[in-house]
Amino acid sequence: MSATVSDSSDDSDPDDRSGASDGQRLATRPFIDLVIAQLWFGFAYAIFLLLPKLLAANYRADAGQVGFVMAAFGVLSLAVSPGMGPIVGRLGSRGTMRAANLVLAASALGFLAVSGADLFAAFLRGLQGVAWALAFGGGMALCAQIAPPARLGQALGIFGAASLGMSAVGPVLAEPIAARLGPRAAFILAAAAALVGAFRCGRLPDDEHQAANDNGQIRRRDGRWQAVWARMPTYVALATISLAGSALVSFVAPFALARGVGDVHAFFVAYTVAALTARFGIARLVDRGGHGQAAAGAGLLYGAAVGAMAVLGPSHLVLVGAVFGVAHGIIYPALMALVLTDVAARDRPRLLGWANGVMNLGIVALAPLGTLIGRIGYPAAFGEVGAATALMALVLLAPAGRALRRALGWS
Repeated sequence: MSATVSDSSDDSDPDDRSGASDGQRLATRPFIDLVIAQLWFGFAYAIFLLLPKLLAANYRADAGQVGFVMAAFGVLSLAVSPGMGPIVGRLGSRGTMRAANLVLAASALGFLAVSGADLFAAFLRGLQGVAWALAFGGGMALCAQIAPPARLGQALGIFGAASLGMSAVGPVLAEPIAARLGPRAAFILAAAAALVGAFRCGRLPDDEHQAANDNGQIRRRDGRWQAVWARMPTYVALATISLAGSALVSFVAPFALARGVGDVHAFFVAYTVAALTARFGIARLVDRGGHGQAAAGAGLLYGAAVGAMAVLGPSHLVLVGAVFGVAHGIIYPALMALVLTDVAARDRPRLLGWANGVMNLGIVALAPLGTLIGRIGYPAAFGEVGAATALMALVLLAPAGRALRRALGWS
């Protein structure tokens, strides 16, 4: 598998040149509509970044119960991942994204009846995992269809930034609403946003729509297992950073509450601003310099961010959030570009299904991690997860592990 997306011989940005051809333009009407639709889904989803805090503060949940509920996201999302190809094939990418918003809205409304961190709450969180899988599969496939090949990493970064940006807006708006009116008011806000997102999906191009450029045409078709095996370092890296990121996002609020820190939205704001700055400021450099190298460096930084929470604790939420955001802003589009580079359009949903599946394996691990935290405490758990993430980056992504990857037939 190629480690980089081929770029034009001219180092200047196609969108910055007058008269850039449509085949090189990224800011097309279909792409803008896709970003807008993702903004609404991302806002509704981001409100539930506060779910661990709401469970701990309003429903008296401990770390084990929070981990149990949050892990359900990964369980149901993982269950639906093998069917992503047939689902996108039947509903189309546009219909899949609309279904994602409707499932998210239904889950948010279901939380109005929640009375604690119980099985019903876990089921509703699991539905959000299904919604995420649908939005991920349908949205990424549309993004790869619309974006020029030489700008795939940048396009994926911007698409992800649409929901990432809401990671600051959602908690900032929802946290005071929940504090004043109770958590159900925040759930209603999330449901309303998801319904608007479902409506906005009607403006997206369907799968029969003529592609904006030749990235929608068949480029290469690998054998079914060969394509997956060649991307295995990327998939394992996705699983690892999914666990690391989910651990930090899920347990930062309970950790802060245990240390007497009541408000955590500053962490999410710092994280989001740093991630967006990294994506918009570095995305083109990543496309030019190589996605593999960028992912390796960001993976080491990711591990450092999680480890910093163990050392610094919740009294330095802004600093930890900023470091975490920079790493997150670089590594996800870099890894997803490695998954999607030089892949036939009909193969994308299957490979994206694998990507979503392995990321959800990381989320499922929140359940035993919550139990582990109950035994060894938050700092030790964050330290171990951070060390494992840094080791993954060295072995699976960095040049230091190249000999092992070649011996296993990983490119």
